[in-house]
Amino acid sequence: MILATALLWSAGGTFVKVLTLEKFGYQMDPRAVACLRSAAAGLFLAWALPRLRGAPRWRAAASGLAYTVVVGSFVVATAWTSAANAIFLQYAYPLFVAVGAVVLFHERLGRRTQVALALGLAGVAVILVFSWSADDWAGLLWGLTSSVTFAALALLQHSIKRGSPIALCSLYNLTAAALMLPLAWGHLGAPPAAYLLVATMGILQLGVPYVLFIAGMRRVRATDGALITLVEPILNPVWVWLIVGEPTGRATLVGGAFILVALVVRFVGLRRRP
Repeated sequence: MILATALLWSAGGTFVKVLTLEKFGYQMDPRAVACLRSAAAGLFLAWALPRLRGAPRWRAAASGLAYTVVVGSFVVATAWTSAANAIFLQYAYPLFVAVGAVVLFHERLGRRTQVALALGLAGVAVILVFSWSADDWAGLLWGLTSSVTFAALALLQHSIKRGSPIALCSLYNLTAAALMLPLAWGHLGAPPAAYLLVATMGILQLGVPYVLFIAGMRRVRATDGALITLVEPILNPVWVWLIVGEPTGRATLVGGAFILVALVVRFVGLRRRP
């Protein structure tokens, strides 16, 4: 189930490119894609909303705001720079989580975590410095924004112990759709086929995989689940290259390798303490 989750998640870059690039005939605004995708996912999971009872309101509201920035900035980053840049920058988020855990929860940084942070930040620096251009700089900044806010979302979720995860996911997506609607308003025009594609993206690339992820994580170790999801940043640029024809730059490959190695150093071989 977690492998299926990662496979479905990895299609996100391809969906965004097909919907936003002129050569495919849709040429949707990325803000409209982000808004409508979240609306589709939120409505698909809305059946679970009654299970929100007990969830802390202010933390759920803060999570909804963070989630809005995560999904919105990722779509914009994928549209404005290469899919590989966007996904590898976003997957640096566990490293920012480690820093946040020290500040907020007074966790200690072990040697492996320190090495992982150094490698991961080096990878982010390689992507930002050597992929920086007049055409890509805005997309790179949005990708980094997605990573930092994803870390904030993860830290908030760590503190939420009550409320159905599926219900929370529906709430976050509906919040994201509502908050992004003013930005997307005036850019929502598209062919009927584009709306169908966005709905498919919201359900199959956000809604269904989230349900599979929740169910799968109840059956495996958290570390194993986290490592399996590394399939996403590996496959995301591959699908974009095969379907869209977008190449991956050498700096992105090097920087992405640093980030993936950092995550492996941080998580592989860890044993849960009693």
